[in-house]
Amino acid sequence: MVASLKILHYKRLQSTNTTAYRLAQQSAPEWTVVVADAQTKGRGRRGRRWESPKGGLWFSILLRPTVPSPKLPLLQFLAAVATRQALENETGVSVKLKWPNDLVLGQEKLGGILIESKTLGDRVSFAILGIGLNINQPKADLSPGAASLRLLSRKKHDLRLLLRAILEQVRSTYNDWDNPSKIMEEWWRNSIHRPSRVQVTLPKDTVTGISRGIDKDGRLVIETDDHTIRKVSEGSLRILYD
Repeated sequence: MVASLKILHYKRLQSTNTTAYRLAQQSAPEWTVVVADAQTKGRGRRGRRWESPKGGLWFSILLRPTVPSPKLPLLQFLAAVATRQALENETGVSVKLKWPNDLVLGQEKLGGILIESKTLGDRVSFAILGIGLNINQPKADLSPGAASLRLLSRKKHDLRLLLRAILEQVRSTYNDWDNPSKIMEEWWRNSIHRPSRVQVTLPKDTVTGISRGIDKDGRLVIETDDHTIRKVSEGSLRILYD
C-alpha cells in the first residue's frame, strides 16, 4: 500500500530540495511533498542556479526506496517519463525529453529534474526528487533558451491541478523501478534526440556522434565518428544541426 501524500506549501523557500532533505533527516514520512511559489536559491545539476520565480511549479518529493543505491539514477528517468505524460494528459501540449534531465518544448527548456540522496553503503536511506517546471511565467521572467507552457498554449494553467496530476503519475508508475527497460524505452521514445548528431561535454573531454539510446543505467549511448560506442553517464548535451 502506498502511503498518503503530505503536501507542505510555502510562499517562498531557498530551495524545496534543501527543505525536503532536512525533513528527511528529521524522519519525515515517504511521499512528503514540499512546494514553493518561488525559490530564492533554486538549483540544477552541478549546483547551477535555477531561476524559480512565481508562476512556475517548484516541488520536491521525499522518497524512501528499497532499491540498491546503484539503481538510484533510474529515478530521474522514471520521474521525467511520469512528468511528461502528466503534462501532456492535462494540457495536450507535446512535451519532449532531453538527456540527462531536461523536459523541453520544441528546442527550449521547460523544466528539469534534480535527484539528491543519502546512501548508507549499498542502501538508499532516502532520495529527494526535485522537479522544476516553467508553467505560467511570461517571457520576461524566463532565462534565455527557456520556455513556459503559458507561452506555447497562450493560456494560464492551474498549478495545483498540474501538481496533483504529476504526483499521481509518479505514484502510479513508481513500481516500474523493477522494470528498467520499460522506463528507458518510454524515455527514449519521447527523446528530442532520437537518434540525432550530438555533442556531449564531459568533465575532461567532449564526445561527438550519433545518440543511439540510453542503457538500463541511464547512460547515453553514442556512436562516435569512428564508429566506436561510448556510454556517458554525466555531461551537457547539445544537438548538432548540420
